[in-house]
Amino acid sequence: MTGLRLAPVFRTQVYQVVGAIPAGRVMTYGQIAALIPPPPGVDLRGYEHVKARWVGYAMAECPEEVPWQRVVNARGRISLRPGEGPEVQRLLLSDEGVVVGEDGRIDLTRHTWEPGQEWYAAHPDLLPPPGMASAGGRDRG
Repeated sequence: MTGLRLAPVFRTQVYQVVGAIPAGRVMTYGQIAALIPPPPGVDLRGYEHVKARWVGYAMAECPEEVPWQRVVNARGRISLRPGEGPEVQRLLLSDEGVVVGEDGRIDLTRHTWEPGQEWYAAHPDLLPPPGMASAGGRDRG
């Protein structure tokens, strides 16, 4: 990591979201970041530019029980984890039923997990997408 000290509440929220991703589904760093409000004292504009990267920093140091393999980059490609090669993530995801192409890309339209309204109701500290209250959420998986 770069020496950046992430707020403990931010890390906890990242691991909370990632821990909820069901087997066979994935989320991108940016999708996870969009659910997490800025930590206290963080500049809102600056946060918008770094939040996905911060999720990556948190995931680089996640506890063993967090299903890190279910987090991919914005292009749906598997990402390197410190000390692990891309084949480990590919194998773990394949075992869960996620199809990983030869190029390491995952079809995000098929495998992305989108928390539903009930999940957001159970996690009021996280940010639902705009319009969630009126449109209702989708929970694919």
